[in-house]
Amino acid sequence: MSSQKVEFVETPGSIVRKCPGTKHHICCGYQTIDLVEGCVLSCSYCILKAYLRDDTVRISCNPESIIAELDGMIDSTPRHILRFGTGELSDSLAIDRRYNLNRFLVDYFGKKKRAILELKSKWADFRHLLPYLNPYTVISFSVSPQRFIDAEETRTSPIHKRLKAARLAQDSGCFVGLHFDPIVIYDGFERDYRYLIADIGRILDPARILWISLGTLRFPPALYGLLLERRRRYLLTGEFIRGEDGKYRYIKTERIRIYRMLYRLLKDIDSSLFIYLCMERADVWKEALGIDMKDSEGLIGLFDERVKNLYGGTL
Repeated sequence: MSSQKVEFVETPGSIVRKCPGTKHHICCGYQTIDLVEGCVLSCSYCILKAYLRDDTVRISCNPESIIAELDGMIDSTPRHILRFGTGELSDSLAIDRRYNLNRFLVDYFGKKKRAILELKSKWADFRHLLPYLNPYTVISFSVSPQRFIDAEETRTSPIHKRLKAARLAQDSGCFVGLHFDPIVIYDGFERDYRYLIADIGRILDPARILWISLGTLRFPPALYGLLLERRRRYLLTGEFIRGEDGKYRYIKTERIRIYRMLYRLLKDIDSSLFIYLCMERADVWKEALGIDMKDSEGLIGLFDERVKNLYGGTL
């Protein structure tokens, strides 16, 4: 694990925020709890490298204020089942065993029973939380082929450990999430993703996968220059365009091709899997998945329906 500097800070303003999303793209209505700013895993493509001022990991240390913010947001939004996550500006689990950051949130959501907490990670150790987990905490992992992990996510857990940890979460009574993000084009990536999805079908119980996201590689210009400088060959294969949000991403025809392939492979595991696209336009939803997703409110409604169906009358 990295020896980066860690600071506990009193963060001014709100810690609980709506995901900023992308203009003209469909957003899932996610809410973020920015407990930690900065990440010890330091993946080569991490967008934080373009946004944060230095490598220091800063931890907000005011649980009472955070709970007050959560109460206000949840109680004022009765129409939807809100989904919160601590993995926007950091990894949810990478330093959690050392600093015990998520325990109060796990307890809070278990008692509140009106919203969901997602702990999203590339670090496959949450055993310290096992005695406290409840159905309102979703353990999620970013998933990529091991060849890509070896090249670009060198400080993270290998994929077999992530999938093994996801199965442990399922066996402990939790739902899990899987995030294919970033999906990256490189020589042989189609074969590697077929093997990865086959492993998912073999190891995990599809009935306890709450959601799966698909999102292709995208990054701001500041990070593009860094990737060129460091010659990240896995990250610079393929043809890029600059989108409306200013970020570089693969051309639309390639994104559609990739989403179609992964969607079909995942649906072959279980046709009832809930699969969504991260930050894509309505036309990509239609062409890639055959889903007429008109706007963000439509996707949020599908999340509400999914959660209610799996949780029954407990939410």
